[in-house]
Amino acid sequence: MLCRAAVALVLLAGLTAGTAWIAASLVMKRADLGLLEDLRPAHGIEDEAFRSPDGVPLRGWWWPGKDRRRAVLLLHGFRANRLQMFPRAKWLHQVGYSVFLFDFRGSGASGGRSTLGFSERLDVEAALDLLWKKKAIREVAIIAQSMGAAAAVMAVDRWQGVRGADLEHLYDRLDSAVRGRVRDRAGGLLEPILSPLVLWQVRPRMGFSPEQLAPVEKIGRARCPILLGFGGQDETLSPAAVRELFQKAPYPTTLWVIQSAGHTDLFRCNPEFYRKRVGDFLQQTLGSPAEESKE
Repeated sequence: MLCRAAVALVLLAGLTAGTAWIAASLVMKRADLGLLEDLRPAHGIEDEAFRSPDGVPLRGWWWPGKDRRRAVLLLHGFRANRLQMFPRAKWLHQVGYSVFLFDFRGSGASGGRSTLGFSERLDVEAALDLLWKKKAIREVAIIAQSMGAAAAVMAVDRWQGVRGADLEHLYDRLDSAVRGRVRDRAGGLLEPILSPLVLWQVRPRMGFSPEQLAPVEKIGRARCPILLGFGGQDETLSPAAVRELFQKAPYPTTLWVIQSAGHTDLFRCNPEFYRKRVGDFLQQTLGSPAEESKE
C-alpha cells in the first residue's frame, strides 16, 4: 500500500512539474503580433534598426518632434510590443516631444527571446545609446510599463542624461511578481505549489537566477525624480512590495494610483487623468517642448 502511495505521489509530482513546464512554455511563447517592419502608423515616423550590447537585433520607431534635443523613451510590457505604447507616443508627439519606442527582444519585429526584464536591460542601454549618439539627444525622460519598467531600473547605471522616469506597475522582485501572477490566475491554494515550479525554470530557460532580477535593489541608484504608477485593483503586487519600492526609491519620488485599474494599461484606463499626471511630471523634469533647447 505504501509503495503504491509513493508511486502515486511521484507520478503526481511529475505531472505537476510537467504541467508547469508546458504552462510556462505557452506563456513564454512569442506572440504572433504581425509584421511591424513595414508598418508606419503615422506621418513622420522613421524606422530604426539597432543592436543590444549582446548582439540581439532590435527594431523601433523614431518620431522626431518640435524639440530635437529632448526625447521620451517608451518601454512596453511583457507579451506586448511597441504598439502598446503608441497611444502615449501619439499624445507626446502632439505635445511636441520627440519619441522613441521599440520592441524588446522576443517581441514584435526584434530578435532574441524574452527574459522577463533581465537581459532587456541591455535593450534599454542600446536605446539610450541610440538617442545620445545617433539622434544627438541631450535629455531624456522614460515612461515604462511593467516588464519595461523593470528593465529600465535594471539599467539604471546607464541613466546619464535621464531627467525623470515614470515607472508603471513596476514589480519589486521577479519572485514576488511570479507569485502574484500565479496567485491571480490559479488561486491562493495552488500558488505555493506552482510558483516554485515556475521559478525553478528561470535558470535553465533564461540563464539567470530569479534573485538577480530585483528592481527594488537597484532603484535607489537613480539620480532623477521618479513617478511610480499603479492600479488600485492590481492583485499581482502586494502593498508591502509597493511600500518597499517607494521607500528605496530616491528623493523625490511620487506615488500615483488609478484606483479603478488593475494590472492594465494606465493610459487606456483613464487617458484624461494620465495626461494630466504624467504630463505635469514631464513638464517638471524634461521641460516644455515648446521651449527650444539652448545650444
